[in-house]
Amino acid sequence: KHMAGLTTVTAASIDPVTVAEFRSFARIDDGVDTTLLGVLIGASTKWCEEYCNRAFITRTLRLSLDAISEIDVPLHEGFRERPYHIYMKKYIELPKPPTVSVTSVVYFDDSDNQSTWATSNYYVDNVSEPARIVLRDGGTWPTDLRNANGLQVNYTAGYGTSTTDVPEAIRVAIQQYALNMYEHRGDDEGRALNAPLLVQNLLQPYKITRYGVSSLEAKYYAS
Repeated sequence: KHMAGLTTVTAASIDPVTVAEFRSFARIDDGVDTTLLGVLIGASTKWCEEYCNRAFITRTLRLSLDAISEIDVPLHEGFRERPYHIYMKKYIELPKPPTVSVTSVVYFDDSDNQSTWATSNYYVDNVSEPARIVLRDGGTWPTDLRNANGLQVNYTAGYGTSTTDVPEAIRVAIQQYALNMYEHRGDDEGRALNAPLLVQNLLQPYKITRYGVSSLEAKYYAS
């Protein structure tokens, strides 16, 4: 399997919802600890981002790949004689949309020497969601990569740097889930509390569903 990992290089500077907005939404008295409300907003934001497989507030990410994935070739019954070919995919999908821009694509040889993959080899398809790095006709993938994390894509993802850049339905879902945690803090009786159905319904149009067994081979689709 061609494994991959996603690393946050620069985290989002704020949450999509302020404490003041949540306090007003939930009708919470001014006497309630601001720190507690901020923690609940942060936890809710994290859950909603994971549920949607998206980045809400802009941050810098790094996708590390062991290799370029091969195209699946269907198995045939019986015996066949023909040359053995390996066909590589012509694109790399970028997790955690929406993608703002790709900063660089670098690769490492077995001696850990870093090189930058020339932009003439690819273009960024921002029409698709998730966005893709697509190999141009005549372009070539980097070769002689080290065995692990030989290819790295550095990019920026998120709706924007302001709370109001995030779709309103997502912001409402974050507040609704934070309110659910606030109202049920300490009374779950040892059982994990599921997210309210309302929260899931609000997030459903933004959910990217992933299929596959590894991060690179996985497919991301908008629900």
